Amino acid sequence: MYIPPAFRMTDESEMRSVMRTYDFALMLVPGMPDLAATHIPLKLADERQVLIGHVAAANPMAEAIRQGREAIAVFSGPHAYVSPTWYANPSVNVPTWNYVAVHAFGTLVPLDGEEAERSLSSQIADFEAEWRITDIDPKRRARLEAGIQAFEFEINRLEGKAKLSQNKPVEERLRLAHALNERGEHAVAFHMVEDQEDDEDE
Repeated sequence: MYIPPAFRMTDESEMRSVMRTYDFALMLVPGMPDLAATHIPLKLADERQVLIGHVAAANPMAEAIRQGREAIAVFSGPHAYVSPTWYANPSVNVPTWNYVAVHAFGTLVPLDGEEAERSLSSQIADFEAEWRITDIDPKRRARLEAGIQAFEFEINRLEGKAKLSQNKPVEERLRLAHALNERGEHAVAFHMVEDQEDDEDE
């Protein structure tokens, strides 16, 4: 990912926060001609620095998982259009797009049997307070689980980019954040103001 120095995220806890909040990711497996990309929810297990997920067994990515291939998980955070009319002097500015994104690089690890079921249960528990996979009849559950490939993704490197107008004066950044809030783009505005406060604390 192209990251100018002003936009580079260096705080891994901040990057992990983006991964947890915007957990519907795009997974890429370099070198697999039949597999351009897979859109998939991924659960971050902070204590072990891994991502947990599963795909249909018929998905070409399932073979990449069984091969233990290297992959990239792309997490797109909040993003919004920025108009030149929001600046104090629109005639010297151009339209742009502010956004936050995190790329996780690592290795796919296949999970089967009890490990796979624990992985699925962990993912489900994030969204279901009452229903559990063990509620399904064991024979039917076995057939359903045979139709997927569960996996862990061992993270070895994170790259984060927060393009939040850091190359503009403070007054302009706050003006842009206000305009974004007025238009309902609260998440981007929040990150812009938060990033500004972090700069002031350093």
